[in-house]
Amino acid sequence: MLKQDFRALINDYSAQVLNTAVRILGDTHKAQDVHQEVFLGIWRRWDKYDGQTNWKAYLYRATVRKAIHLAKKSRAERLFEEQPEYTSQERPDGSLRAAELQQKLTGCLARLPKRQAEVFVLSRMEGLKAEQIAELLGCSQETVRVHLHRAMKQLARELGDYLMK
Repeated sequence: MLKQDFRALINDYSAQVLNTAVRILGDTHKAQDVHQEVFLGIWRRWDKYDGQTNWKAYLYRATVRKAIHLAKKSRAERLFEEQPEYTSQERPDGSLRAAELQQKLTGCLARLPKRQAEVFVLSRMEGLKAEQIAELLGCSQETVRVHLHRAMKQLARELGDYLMK
């Protein structure tokens, strides 16, 4: 495949990759890192592609996996940082609480099994239907539903107390 084909790929899918990574990570700078890693990985293997690749599906999977991997790595680094505790009188305002929830959700996604996290992101963050996800991931719609159900149960367990505050 030619280099101009790679440029066309970036032009066609750059926004999709970046937006997906932002929705998963909640951080534009980290999402840009994922964006770069996804396309750099493709460039390194560009001569191996045969022109039959379903780029939309490939890029969704690659972006979700890289973003979740980065979230796991970031979570491990944060374990060594001290997290502030808030008293009821110093409760952060709504935007800080939303950012904190995004961070907690990202951490929870990083702890889910890979396929459950992928299905959750594609369904709830990307808005895809079970049929579309099944096609992208190469599995049945029932498998998608099972993974989504398990992911939702786990997220509800982990985030339930936080959401009740």
